[in-house]
Amino acid sequence: AGVLRMLRARRPDVTVIVVSARDTADAAVEAMKAGAADYVVLRDGEGIDRAIEAVARLARAGPSSAGARSLTPATARGDGLATLVGRSRAMDQVRTLVRTAAHTEAHLLLEGETGTGKEVVARAVHGLGRRATGPFVPVNCAAVPESLAESEFFGHARGAFTGALQERPGALHLADRGTLFLDEVEDLPLPLQAKLLRVVQDREVRPLGASVARRVDVRLIAASNRDLARMVEAGAFRSDLYYRLRVFTIHLPPLRHRRDDVPLLIEHFVGRFNQRHGTAFAVPDAAALRPLLEHPWPGNVRELENTVESLLILAGATGASIANVIAASEGPVGSFVVDERTRIMRVLEDHRWNRQRAAAALGISRVTLWRRMERYGIRDPLGAPARETA
Repeated sequence: AGVLRMLRARRPDVTVIVVSARDTADAAVEAMKAGAADYVVLRDGEGIDRAIEAVARLARAGPSSAGARSLTPATARGDGLATLVGRSRAMDQVRTLVRTAAHTEAHLLLEGETGTGKEVVARAVHGLGRRATGPFVPVNCAAVPESLAESEFFGHARGAFTGALQERPGALHLADRGTLFLDEVEDLPLPLQAKLLRVVQDREVRPLGASVARRVDVRLIAASNRDLARMVEAGAFRSDLYYRLRVFTIHLPPLRHRRDDVPLLIEHFVGRFNQRHGTAFAVPDAAALRPLLEHPWPGNVRELENTVESLLILAGATGASIANVIAASEGPVGSFVVDERTRIMRVLEDHRWNRQRAAAALGISRVTLWRRMERYGIRDPLGAPARETA
């Protein structure tokens, strides 16, 4: 690693691929952190083909390859670090790891509690790397029915099964030359894990009902809020796939461990809301924000984001400032969401469930209102969809 760092320091324009007999995750991570573009295991004469393939792949990438990326201005790449809000030491460490991960082609594992921003980090890694111009395909593994999982990931040929009237590409094919983000990867069925491992090894995908496999060039970024190592010990997750995914790992801290970032996140969410909805809400001072600053945020950044949006919608509907909405709310921070649901229900009833008029009264778009109705389980009492027009 020392020699590699010295080489990268003297010749940052040179792309380095490490070929080693050490088949361990620690060795691969050490090489990647030192600046290697890829890490190839050479075992019993095997691995030469993979090394040649790695060289060819980086050569095809041209100026955007790993050796030249450090010379490319961040603005030209569409630097994704701006989406990682926070000045805490914990977030500084995350940003450092994101930069390092973006400069590699290694598969990546993101660990952290629900709501810590794993997809945001995945998109940042994608946006900073050589695959930035390629597709970013997110898949929530927990939301894919097991009966449809193989078709979802591998696609299917026409006539592969009843109802397959036309060819359909799978997520792996859609992510070719880009990144496939596997959220809640722990929910992948074991048989599908085995097939995904084969894709990682062979870089080929065979759709259901197809006779010919297709070559794919996909980087996997997996995310989990579970302890995958324990799942491996329990036989609930394949060890070989786990070790393939954790070549590089980033652990995302919960919001309670980065409290200094809460004011910055609030400012970020208010600014984004203003930009999307054409509003001009001002961020209150620290005294007015005290209930938010002292809340433990068990739902992490996602809970904070939802709470801030709830406050802004309530403020827009009542004509009050954010500070006044906070001051007028009784109970814990979570009550803001309850207040928002009650307010939306009341406005819908006042406008006889006309969604267009209700959205205008709330100061939000129809799409935002629909999303809030879905989130809070709000339905027309007559069982009919909320009406768009009079």
